[in-house]
Amino acid sequence: AVRGARLLYHFPWGPEPLETLRSLGDRELLRTHQGSKAKLQCLDGRRCVVPHVVSVSGNMDRAMLAYLHDSLQQQKRVDSRQRLHHRKVLKLHPSLAPVKVALDMSRGPTVELRQVCEGLLQELLDRSISVWPGYLQTLPSSLEQLHKKYDEMGVLFTVLVSEATLENGLVQVRNRDTTVREMMHVSEIKDFLVKYVTESTSD
Repeated sequence: AVRGARLLYHFPWGPEPLETLRSLGDRELLRTHQGSKAKLQCLDGRRCVVPHVVSVSGNMDRAMLAYLHDSLQQQKRVDSRQRLHHRKVLKLHPSLAPVKVALDMSRGPTVELRQVCEGLLQELLDRSISVWPGYLQTLPSSLEQLHKKYDEMGVLFTVLVSEATLENGLVQVRNRDTTVREMMHVSEIKDFLVKYVTESTSD
């Protein structure tokens, strides 16, 4: 009899197999190579035996869906006024996140801010850092709405260019996983992101 095992993932709609392992014994080789048993035999210690066949099959579509489902997390936090907030975040591993950085700008002199964004965009693309050019979108959004959108997209960092950037070169950098926001000089962004992505890839 065929023996085996299935690796199941419990999706919201029920369990589905991701991988199936089956032991087919020696019958599979004997069936496909009839009349040549002697040629199939090999030594197992002192015995001559026909090798057994192990069949492994996987469903890549379901495996990817399981990975995405595991990565989509709903987090809760209570603010200083004891109000409960929910946050959805697609916590993809940094090396697998398709978009590493979202580049956006706050209110201010649009032409100048966009020029800074375009320059920074090109610098990052030149270093093979994938960027979402959020500054090109014309629909107004609050900062919290932007963070919510980028968290659900799985974007690792949000870089916000503002009037302060024009004055002193500082941009705001927000980390998806920690939600910590820090000010960083625009000249340091490229090296910081390259180092982060490189180190996460080697983990």
